[in-house]
Amino acid sequence: MTPLEIQHHKELYMDYCRQYIHREGLEKLLNYLEHTDFFEAPSSTRFHLNTRGGLCRHCLNVFETALSINKNILLPKQQSGESIFAEPIEEESIAVAALFHDVCKCNIYKEAEKWRKDANNKWESYKAYEVADDFPFGHGEKSCYIVSHYIRLLKDELLAIRWHMGMYDVGEGGTPNRSSFYAATEMSPLVVLLQLADMAASHWLEETFK
Repeated sequence: MTPLEIQHHKELYMDYCRQYIHREGLEKLLNYLEHTDFFEAPSSTRFHLNTRGGLCRHCLNVFETALSINKNILLPKQQSGESIFAEPIEEESIAVAALFHDVCKCNIYKEAEKWRKDANNKWESYKAYEVADDFPFGHGEKSCYIVSHYIRLLKDELLAIRWHMGMYDVGEGGTPNRSSFYAATEMSPLVVLLQLADMAASHWLEETFK
């Protein structure tokens, strides 16, 4: 991404946070993010938006997708009585969960020189990213930990952020993790909403750079 695109995404991210989230500690959390590489970091090393500025763009995509799913699918079903969840999800909670679900990725991606074979089967070097995490606390767990230092997270927000990786995270944890994940999905619609939005954004909207 160009520096102008990165700056635009940063400004949009800040605007969304201040428009939708009205919670004590928000400015301190945003200040924390500004002192990390959140706005310049990639979203992954090898997959969706694995390029400079990808992390912030991904969080924007997840938030916008979550709002759309809630407005066009879940909320109408709730209003018509067709959803098992009667209470609508507060947009503030959608914003908190979506915009902050991946803050665990701050300061963990480092640029590295790697090697691959080109079209002529000759080795060539290329720039890529690799993980160097000095606090390997888990994925969703780490985001909850960081965000909770600055703003109070509601129960549904904690569950949604913790389990937003869905079965990607559950599979490695065995039966106890599966039971907890399924219980969380039945307890809060925000859990499934964030997971759906994350999957839709990363698989439908976001490019992988080779």
